[in-house]
Amino acid sequence: MNSQDVLDAFELLETWEARYEFIGDLSRELLPVADSEQTDLNLVKGCNTKTWLTGSLTDDDPPVIEYRADAETPLVRGLVALLLVPFQRKTPQAVLETDPRPYIAGTGLAEHLSPNRRAGMEHFIERVFQIARGLGRS
Repeated sequence: MNSQDVLDAFELLETWEARYEFIGDLSRELLPVADSEQTDLNLVKGCNTKTWLTGSLTDDDPPVIEYRADAETPLVRGLVALLLVPFQRKTPQAVLETDPRPYIAGTGLAEHLSPNRRAGMEHFIERVFQIARGLGRS
């Protein structure tokens, strides 16, 4: 699923109840974080709910990042999946060139989250970029 697919789905779903159900369904698309990766090093700092994020380069040519994530609650797991859509399976450089603001604005999500969850979303996206910067030096 790409960013446009998500935005199209959000447009078709008329209620936020239906949109949250869709977000929950997206959580099934997450690549899992191994138990051994659920460490403090991979915790997203600034999230109220424990959320882990890690990524590695594939053997593709050119190598792309496969982000793996998990969270303690189903809603946050779905939000994480939603936030990863514009970044998943891109080169580190492409991730760093991605501006997620139009995508997030297109979902209308920021207006429907608590201030704490919005702050957590910003910390999560910064961690996405941090991983890309690290892998881009590899």
